[in-house]
Amino acid sequence: MSGSMDKTVRLWDLRTPTCRGLLALPSTPIVTYDLSGLVFAVAVNHYSRILLYDHASFDKAPFLTITLEDPTLSLISYPPRPIYMTSMSFSSNGKYLLVGCSGDAHYILDSFEGHLLAKLEGHTGLERRRMGTPPSIEPSKGNSGEEVCWTPDSKYVISGSLDGKIAIWDVQDLPTREGPIDLKVPPLRLQPLASLEGHPGPSRCVRFNPRYAMMCTAGAELAFWLPDKSADDDEVARELLKKKVP
Repeated sequence: MSGSMDKTVRLWDLRTPTCRGLLALPSTPIVTYDLSGLVFAVAVNHYSRILLYDHASFDKAPFLTITLEDPTLSLISYPPRPIYMTSMSFSSNGKYLLVGCSGDAHYILDSFEGHLLAKLEGHTGLERRRMGTPPSIEPSKGNSGEEVCWTPDSKYVISGSLDGKIAIWDVQDLPTREGPIDLKVPPLRLQPLASLEGHPGPSRCVRFNPRYAMMCTAGAELAFWLPDKSADDDEVARELLKKKVP
């Protein structure tokens, strides 16, 4: 599946040179599949909408339409600055939808009902080209698009930043919401659990190995990350004391 600058979403069969399906939209779309391959999502920035389709009913109306509005943005400026979506990805269980944005926040939505659950803050968005440059009135994509992803178990979200750091959020305790969607209810605002010193320039791409505990980040340089398996200093000291006890 591909989204194009000609404002279309195309479904491809690699065995044939032509697309199997075509979906026309009012602006350039962003697309993603869930891991089961049965549902796909299409984001349209022009209307701040996310459309969820059944793969078997590609040519019919979406079964769920989500409006992405953040009421906390009105606390910063009024009218609030629009959200510019640049990527989407489903969690491993298909329950959540991670929406990456070019600004200073990413969002997590309930993919079953469309509730806005969490706002991930604490990093610097890739909308601007360099630190210290003020944001423009109209939001833009910038270098954003591949800087945020889930870990394979969907317990954490990892994102790059304009300052080169790698932000990690713990999303294991997301709130649950039911009933009609109220766009005025603010999301849970999360700060990074940890922030890693990543690159000398912007960290523009972050990906996690689906099978092994290895992460890859890229900017002006490419970096591979492995977990630190060394024991904590206090644990080492306790083990040494145990060995000395007769």
